[in-house]
Amino acid sequence: GKGFLLGILVSLLVGWAADLAASDPDSPVKTFHERHQAGVRIGLWANAGETPPHTDSAGSYETSFKSAAFYFEGFFAFRLARYAMLELSAGVVNRGSVTFREAGGTNVGNVLVHPILLQLKVYPLAGGLSRPQPYFLAGGGLYYGRRSVQFTTSSQVSYFGLAEQSGTNFNYVVGAGLDWPLSRTIGLEAGAKYMPIEFSKGLQTIRSYDGVAIVVGIKYLYASHEEGRK
Repeated sequence: GKGFLLGILVSLLVGWAADLAASDPDSPVKTFHERHQAGVRIGLWANAGETPPHTDSAGSYETSFKSAAFYFEGFFAFRLARYAMLELSAGVVNRGSVTFREAGGTNVGNVLVHPILLQLKVYPLAGGLSRPQPYFLAGGGLYYGRRSVQFTTSSQVSYFGLAEQSGTNFNYVVGAGLDWPLSRTIGLEAGAKYMPIEFSKGLQTIRSYDGVAIVVGIKYLYASHEEGRK
């Protein structure tokens, strides 16, 4: 059937890519699994948690939280072995704006969430020479959230007790993706990871800030000490 023919075609393409990499003495795949990584990722944060009420009964504040937002992340990954890396990443997402109103003026701010994570990345196909290299990751770390005021029309507005506020949560992260080395020093990446976030005291009246980050990235690949001594 069509599925069987598609399977054969995919197998032929994968085999062709592996043969091409093997025949190229300068193939970036040969050194990809010997190098550390440093780079940036950008993408979409999809909300998987709660959404605060648009306003309260008194109309003292107003929120504008979207189901999706821009996500940015920087990272460094240390090569542990051919099949594994240990990655430290720090990201930021703006979950939405908050406006406080009172007779004395108006205050506008944002709720930002910062994931600071330590993750183990495993490459199951590291033994082969195909250029696309899938990976799985798992780890955990600190999620820091802050609601701050960026603009105010009066220094005397009390915010009704809902002004600047912060919260922290230690939790896990899981994900998967695909690395694609372009050269010995440059690579591309696409991936997604799930980040459960639960602030015990709540932030802008809600506790769950769970999200899924869907990202693309560019990375610099540089030699480890072991490769440099070869």
